[in-house]
Amino acid sequence: MPDLLTEITLAAKAYYAQAHALPLTATDFYDWLTALPPARRADVTARGFGASQAEPDFLRYCLEWRGHDMWGFMAARLSVAAFELWVANGQFNGDLPPHAVGR
Repeated sequence: MPDLLTEITLAAKAYYAQAHALPLTATDFYDWLTALPPARRADVTARGFGASQAEPDFLRYCLEWRGHDMWGFMAARLSVAAFELWVANGQFNGDLPPHAVGR
C-alpha cells in the first residue's frame, strides 16, 4: 500500500503543479466560495485568498474550470491498482497535507 500512496501523491502533485501556469484570481476564489458548505466557507474566508492558493480543493476547482480534469489526469498516470484506491477513497491526494500545495 505505501507504494500506491506514493504513486497517488506524486500524480496529485503533478496535477496541482499545472496551476503554476494559471492566473488564480479573486473571482475564482469567490466563485469557489459559493460552492462550499457554510462551515467550510467560513473557515476558508477567514484564511483568505492568499492562503487558499495552496489549497488543493481551490486549485482543483480552478484547474477543472479551465478544462484540466483531475479524474482523467489521474487515470492516465496511475496504475490500475492505484487508480482504484484513489477512486475508492474519495479521490484523495495521497500523502499531501490539506493546505500544502505550493504555488
